[in-house]
Amino acid sequence: MRLFCILLCLPGWAFAQNCTFDFGNEGWTADGDAENGAAVWQATGGTPGGYIRTVDGSTGGTWYFVAPDKFEGIKCDAYGRFLRYDQFTSNNSNPNNRPDVELKGGGLTLVFDNPVLPGNSWTHFDILLREDAGWRLNNLNGATPTQAQFKTVLANITGLRIRGEYYSFADDFGGLDNVNLESDFQFEFDLDGDDSSGAGDGDFQAPPTCVPTGNIIDADAVLNTNARIDSITVSITAGITLEELLVIAASANITIARYGPRTLTLINNGNATTADFVALLQLIQYQDNNPEPKSGVRIIRIEVFTDCGVVGDTHRAYLPIFLQPYAGLDGDTVLCFNSGPIDLRMVLRDDPDPNGRWEPLLKSGGNIFDPNLDSAGIYTYLVPTSEPCAGDTSRVQVLIEYPFVLQPDTTLCYDEVVYIERPPGLVDWVLSTGSSQSKLPVREPGVYTLIGSTDYCTFSDSVAVGFITCVECKPYPPNVFSPNDDGENDQWHIFLNCRWSDYHLEVYDRWGGMVFAADDPEVEWDGRVRGKDALNGVYVWRMFWSGEFLGEPKSWFYEGDVTIVR
Repeated sequence: MRLFCILLCLPGWAFAQNCTFDFGNEGWTADGDAENGAAVWQATGGTPGGYIRTVDGSTGGTWYFVAPDKFEGIKCDAYGRFLRYDQFTSNNSNPNNRPDVELKGGGLTLVFDNPVLPGNSWTHFDILLREDAGWRLNNLNGATPTQAQFKTVLANITGLRIRGEYYSFADDFGGLDNVNLESDFQFEFDLDGDDSSGAGDGDFQAPPTCVPTGNIIDADAVLNTNARIDSITVSITAGITLEELLVIAASANITIARYGPRTLTLINNGNATTADFVALLQLIQYQDNNPEPKSGVRIIRIEVFTDCGVVGDTHRAYLPIFLQPYAGLDGDTVLCFNSGPIDLRMVLRDDPDPNGRWEPLLKSGGNIFDPNLDSAGIYTYLVPTSEPCAGDTSRVQVLIEYPFVLQPDTTLCYDEVVYIERPPGLVDWVLSTGSSQSKLPVREPGVYTLIGSTDYCTFSDSVAVGFITCVECKPYPPNVFSPNDDGENDQWHIFLNCRWSDYHLEVYDRWGGMVFAADDPEVEWDGRVRGKDALNGVYVWRMFWSGEFLGEPKSWFYEGDVTIVR
């Protein structure tokens, strides 16, 4: 019976490859030193019908027919069955030591040397796909593969080449027909059957969420195979702490083996169907238990194992989890007017999202609150919506303490008193005099500074206190003294209990000679003239002094006499 190359184009399903080349070259190519990289289809001359033909380019090396993609993938059921094909070559007189067939998969290469060479007419080959049929690893002198190695290659074939050149010294050509890799393995696995999630290639893209949990397959996930499913492994890749895979409900036909919080293996008890496995996968959820989950895409890896090992591509579920916008917890603060700017976000508690904005707007246009520019009040921090997560708000109440102000600078009469009082609200204070009185009487001119602290701030203020003479001050000049060293009234001076800035006194005898002079009213005359007792009698004095009266400078002149009596 004539066989045709058939590849049913149902997603994920693969059937036996049986190519007769009756309608084209069916995707076969040639490599090595072939004249044409595309194996050229010949409509007639095959066995029967069409075939593919390649001519040697004579550039050195050996050319091979290269099988198309449909010969690749899962062919685990081909173990113990055959690779069959028909072949001819124009010249086989110098075959060299090259493999006739190369089969690659699972990181391994199997090579085979046919016991007979193809002839000038069609030659049929049946090659047993089993480790004891003459296959070697890597090259014709390599080791015999183990059964496990052979099955590893068949579990995911990545390349099939059939040698076409058997003569190295001149142009040659060869043909290939009726290639048949006996495999009817069927497998379809898609985490999102209709690709509605947008992931494609059998993967699943969960919708974005602000909740740190999610399903790992879509509701229309597909798993079909004609092989017995041994187990399915589900694992979190690039895991973080405190995340796990949760199983909402158990299955009667499937045992769940847990290998830590991030890995589950679903094991067939013997009677589980593909529907049972899909139903259980839909009951598995990812869960991030961190108190503050981070935004990012969680990746869940799902592998299916049949009786011949891992089958198909490993599929992945992508779970985009976003951190819910968080404005922190409400706060309040008391700022000092002279304290300088602060970042108002520092008042919010519990690590708010940095991408928020303030209402009302701060003078800085950002997050900086300046108590010298911004007003006290309630400020709202708004973190905007970040799809699919709703925004968040928090509030800060700002109080500003302003510096206290002492009484205005003042000027008093010398016989008056002013009091500097502690401003209300201070818990600690001290005046520049060192006093901590709450009410300090001031009787002397000067600048008085008070430094005071509340529970939050320290301020200071000063007041200048001036005094003026409001009642004109007059001196008192005694008119007699007795410098006889009896301890009573032995010295003489003019009493001037006034605030003076300049002072001068002169005393003259009856002949106009100056017997005493002083520039300070506290300096006294002892009744002696150049070390000798002055004569009893009357002496004339003149006094000049300057001071202040009603806030203005003024000078006075007085004269009189004093009598010495011993």
